[in-house]
Amino acid sequence: MKLKSLLLLAILPCFFFSCSDSDSEEAKPKSLELDQSELTLLVGEKTTINVIEAPVATEPVVWSSDNESVATVFLGAVTAVNSGTATITATMGEYTAECVITVPERTYELVWSDEFEGASLNTDNWTIEVNGNGGGNQELQYYTDRPENVRLEDGFLILEARKEEYLGKNYTSGRIVTKNKQDFKYGKIEARFKVPSGRGTWPAFWMLGYGSWPRAGEIDIMEHVGYDPKTFHCALHTLNKNGLNGQNFKAHQTLANNAADEFHTVTMEWVENEFMGFDRIHIYIDGVKTTTFGETKQLQDTGDWPFNDQFFFILNLAIGGKWGGLQGVDDSMFDNPVLYMIDYVKVYQLQ
Repeated sequence: MKLKSLLLLAILPCFFFSCSDSDSEEAKPKSLELDQSELTLLVGEKTTINVIEAPVATEPVVWSSDNESVATVFLGAVTAVNSGTATITATMGEYTAECVITVPERTYELVWSDEFEGASLNTDNWTIEVNGNGGGNQELQYYTDRPENVRLEDGFLILEARKEEYLGKNYTSGRIVTKNKQDFKYGKIEARFKVPSGRGTWPAFWMLGYGSWPRAGEIDIMEHVGYDPKTFHCALHTLNKNGLNGQNFKAHQTLANNAADEFHTVTMEWVENEFMGFDRIHIYIDGVKTTTFGETKQLQDTGDWPFNDQFFFILNLAIGGKWGGLQGVDDSMFDNPVLYMIDYVKVYQLQ
């Protein structure tokens, strides 16, 4: 009887410990779980995704995004970068959990536009420049305010370049600016236009800041040089990174056909504090992104990001110049009208 009691006492602890270990294993989570499985964030918004259940407490959590152009993640902290969708994945050993991030398109409202209707240019918006200074680029034209060079016609602004002797120049053309009349900071800017063809033409749609160049900044939203007929260019010029030293920020987009064959739409999204507290400028041609220019702390410190102030518009058609005339001017193009046609310029602000 005493032996039976001893055996029972020996078996009972084993039974209880065995049950306890089994219960503990069954109580452990069998998956990795996050506190969010879907999120909608606006561009620039931030949030933190947390692990609320983990199978192995000693394993590190590794975070990743399958589309960092839409959303980035660092230790669970998510930042919405651009519109679209991205899947944020948390990985712990062999276990994973996901959260789908949706970033909707920005919502803009129209705040200013000129669609160039009517019989004459709206002088509340624009000033026609008159000079033969060469635009600072050794251009060959004299800019006039004559209707031969600047006019409205059939709902378009027409800037026409001509081969003619005029006040010491061999060419005339047109240039208009909104300086001290209409200026803007941030938003979405659009223009629809048709550039001329011909070697030596140099049409542009651009913006300048107030103050001395290049310290005040220049945004070249669209430039086209006739000797490179399929390509649109864009650029930024700043105090230390500008066209004089060849260090300006620049990009281009090459089309399948000559740019002069049809109308195109250029769009610039100029966004405040879009990424990690820094501004960014996006340029698109016909809805296809050309590039993104981004502010950084280093650019701030060197005075090379002046793009947080008011800027005004310039539309012009140059002939020749350091860049436009790099391969000379083909005067035979003047056998037909050399026209830079602008349908509209529009400015939107975020709602």
